[in-house]
Amino acid sequence: MQGIDTQSTANVAWMEHQILDHVKAALRVTLGWQVPTVGLARKLSSVQFTLKSFQRHLERLMDIEERDGYMDFVIDTKPQLAERVEHLRREHDQFRLEIHHLVPQVEVLTEFQPDLFKQLCEDITALLEHVDRHDLEEVELLQESLLFDEGGEG
Repeated sequence: MQGIDTQSTANVAWMEHQILDHVKAALRVTLGWQVPTVGLARKLSSVQFTLKSFQRHLERLMDIEERDGYMDFVIDTKPQLAERVEHLRREHDQFRLEIHHLVPQVEVLTEFQPDLFKQLCEDITALLEHVDRHDLEEVELLQESLLFDEGGEG
């Protein structure tokens, strides 16, 4: 991470994580709306809008983590953790594939496809849960890489 202001990169990543958490919460609320109360057309429109926001922020955060973020730092400072970093990087690729598959499907939906919409909502919920687990793994990895004392001092 030569030439990169680590503190400012960490701040940007932290802010993007906060934004993504808010967007995930909004998406969960929208997915939980009861159709008889709000109507399928309104719920669909809101899911489409919020899912696009989720996609933008998720992709931005993954780019930050991969390009300027913790991944290279962890590998450089704790090479024994490289396999775990690579696992998380592969999950990023999986998230990209999933979101690029889901967004177009949701975009072309109409209110006259309630069964397909229900299935896609379940798929989005599963993706959110996977992203949550991934985030916890990242936090654990960062804590381990930053807080683990290797000793050596007299």
